[in-house]
Amino acid sequence: MRSACILIFAIGVAHGQKLSSAREAELKGDFPAAERAYERELQSHPSADLWQRLGLTRHLQSKFDTAIPAFREALRLNPSLWTSRVFLGICLYRENLFQEARSELEHAEREAPPNDPGRDEIDYWLGASLIALKQPLAGLAIIERLLTRRPSRLDALELAVQTYTDLGSSLWNQVAEQSFESAAGYEVHGHALEAEGNVQQALEAYRRSKTLDPRRVGPGTATGRLLLSQGKPAEARAVLNDELKLAPFDPQACYYAGLAAIQLGDTAEAARLLEIADRWTKHDPEPAIALAQVYLALGKRNDAAAAARRALMLAPASGAARDLLSALQQGK
Repeated sequence: MRSACILIFAIGVAHGQKLSSAREAELKGDFPAAERAYERELQSHPSADLWQRLGLTRHLQSKFDTAIPAFREALRLNPSLWTSRVFLGICLYRENLFQEARSELEHAEREAPPNDPGRDEIDYWLGASLIALKQPLAGLAIIERLLTRRPSRLDALELAVQTYTDLGSSLWNQVAEQSFESAAGYEVHGHALEAEGNVQQALEAYRRSKTLDPRRVGPGTATGRLLLSQGKPAEARAVLNDELKLAPFDPQACYYAGLAAIQLGDTAEAARLLEIADRWTKHDPEPAIALAQVYLALGKRNDAAAAARRALMLAPASGAARDLLSALQQGK
């Protein structure tokens, strides 16, 4: 996607002009030849546009260190050439000069036309620069703004997911380090052990957390989830019932309690619990998928189809939701 945007900028600059040998080489993808040709052209008639073209050909070869002075010269000759400022910011980021990159990209953000496609690049790289500068929340706000406009942009989605993961891990670690001998500390320790695959010790950590603070919501749900994974639905159900006394509408507790009810053959109770989980879960399609399957078992095909459609809206790429909805529609 970033390459496509670069080429859009490139074509826009030369629109309506007779193609030079440098431009022809660039359009053929022969960027080293284009770079040499632009360098020759600049010796006879330097201009902001030619400096930008030279910067672009270097950028496309990942020669960020030499692209930077080319974009700077383009901006010296024409400070309003905001596209050069965008690519200057990208190159500075690539050279780990994050503060300078942020400054140039914020400048470009102020100058770019409101609906120009280049704003997608500005948002991505400005968000990335802020994240690199240890300002993850500010960076994520910009990345999420981009994803609102372009939800299918995978590089922005991957950056957001990784940043949220890193931020979450950092917060977990801070809690564990500052107050390990506490309910919160043992819960964090349980998650760490679970991530390592040490399920039995993770269970012990969650139970220790619950012992230290019986009214803490979270460890009981984690315990029930692990018991379900071990094929112990009755034990899981008992733990999750206690959790639901503290938080009757907690979506995770309701979801896992619903799964336990399914395994214990109590489909009516499973439907009730999964309806709550589905109602309060905004991003995970699994409660809606499970609810659709329970509705189907109860003979409620229309309700099952509606639940499957909700799951597909939450996760358009979910094969399970798509297959379930397709089977329900074919069975009409």
